[in-house]
Amino acid sequence: MFWLPLWISVGVVLAALIGMLFVSWHSLERLAPVQSHLEHVERIQSVGLNMEQILLKGLRGTPIARSELVALRDQVQEIARLEGALHPQTVMRLERVGTQLGDAKARTVDLLFQALAEIRQVLDSERERHDWLLTQIGRDAATEIKLTVLLLLVGPFVFGATLLFIRSRVKLPLRAMEDLLVRLARKDYRPVPEVLIGNIDRVAHPAFNSYNELVARLQALEADHRDREQTLEQEVRQATEALLAQSRELRRAERLAAIGAVSAGLAHELRNPLAGIQMACGKLHRALADTEHAARIAAVIDELKRINHLLTSQVDAARHLPEPLEEIAVDRLVDELLTLLRYQIPERIAINAQIPSDLRCLLPAAGLRQALLNLVLNAVQAIPDAGRIQIASRLESGELSVSVIDSGPGFPEDLLRAGIRPFATGRKGGTGLGLAMVRRFVRDHDGDLHLANQTPHGAAVTLRLPCRPHASTGATSHV
Repeated sequence: MFWLPLWISVGVVLAALIGMLFVSWHSLERLAPVQSHLEHVERIQSVGLNMEQILLKGLRGTPIARSELVALRDQVQEIARLEGALHPQTVMRLERVGTQLGDAKARTVDLLFQALAEIRQVLDSERERHDWLLTQIGRDAATEIKLTVLLLLVGPFVFGATLLFIRSRVKLPLRAMEDLLVRLARKDYRPVPEVLIGNIDRVAHPAFNSYNELVARLQALEADHRDREQTLEQEVRQATEALLAQSRELRRAERLAAIGAVSAGLAHELRNPLAGIQMACGKLHRALADTEHAARIAAVIDELKRINHLLTSQVDAARHLPEPLEEIAVDRLVDELLTLLRYQIPERIAINAQIPSDLRCLLPAAGLRQALLNLVLNAVQAIPDAGRIQIASRLESGELSVSVIDSGPGFPEDLLRAGIRPFATGRKGGTGLGLAMVRRFVRDHDGDLHLANQTPHGAAVTLRLPCRPHASTGATSHV
C-alpha cells in the first residue's frame, strides 16, 4: 500500500522528464546544423552572384578571362569540400559544376549558363531541406510544450497525493524516532523493543534496526571507556608507586654514598695498622721457615694482602678510580680462593670447582675474587646442615659465565621478584650488602647478574662478564 502510489508518482515524473529530455535533445540535434547550413547556403549564393556578374559582362561583349573561370571553379570545389549541405546530391552537383567550369573547349557564356542553372537547383534543394528542418523543429517544440503542460497539470496532484499518504504512514515512526534520539542524548542506551518495531510500518524497520545496532555499539564503547578509565587509574597508581619507590631508592643511594665516604675514610685509617701486622707476620714467617706453621702464616699474609687490597679498592672507589684490567687464569684464581676458604668453611660443607684450565680473560682480579668470595660465603651461611657448593665456569659468545651453586633452601620469592636491594636480607644477622656489592661490580664492568633457584632445592648465582679468551686447550681443574 505504501510503495504503490510512490512508484506511480515517481514513474510519472520520470516519464515526463525523460520525454522532455528526449525532445530537447532532438531539437538541439536538429538546430545544430542550421547555422552551418545557413553559412553553406550563403557561400553558394555568393558563388552564384559572382557567376551572374561574369555572365552579364560576357553578354555585354566584354571578353571573359580564363582566370575568372578558374577562380569560380576553385570556389565551387572548396564549397563542395565543406560540411553543411542538407540535400544528399548537393556535393555531387557542386563537383559537376566545378568540372564544367574547368572545361576549356566549351563556350564561356554557355558554360556559365549551365553552371548558374546547376547552382540554382542546388539552392532550391537546400532551401527545401531547410524549410523541412525548421518544420520538424517546430513540431518538436510543440510536443515539448505539451509534455511540460501535462507535467504541470498532473505532477502537483500526484505529488500531493503521495505526500499525504507518506505523511500519514511516516508520522508515527518519526515521532518514535524523535523520542529515541532524546533518550539517546540522555545516555539511555536501551534498544527499541521488538513489539514496538512490529507496530510500526515496515518501511521504518531498517531505521529502528540501525538504531538498535547503534545503541549496542555505544554500550560496547561505554564499557570500553570505563575499562580504559580504570586501566588509566591503575597505570597512574602504578606510576605514582614507581615514583615513590624511585624516591626511596634515591634516598637509599644517598645513604649509601655517605656510607661509602665513611667506609673510604675508615679503610684509609685501617691500612696503616694492617701494614704493621703484615710486616710482623712476614718476620714471623721467616722465623718459622721450614716448619709446619709456615704455611698457615703464609695464608694469613695472603689474606692480609687481600684485605689491604680491598681497603685500597674502597678508597679508589670513593675516588671513582676503576680497578685496572689484567690477564688472569680463571682456574688459578678460583684455586687460590678455595685454598683460603678451607680455613673458613666447615667440614660438613663440600666445595669443588669445574673450571677449564685454558680459560683466560682480561678482568679486574681483585674485584672478581671478592665477588666470588661474597657469593661462596653467602652460600655457606645459607646451608643449615651438611651440603655442597660448586663453582662452574665456561665461555659463551665472548662472555665469561661463572656460577656458584649451593644445596641450601634457595632464595626467597620476594628477592627473586623484587630484585637485589641494599640492606634487604632474609637471613638473621645479615647485612644485605653482599649481593649488592657483587651486582655493583658486575654492572661496573658491563656484565649481568642472574639469581635462580634449583630443583628440588638450592640456589644458583651466575655472573656474566665480557671476556677476551685465548685460543688454547686444557683439562678441567677439580678442587
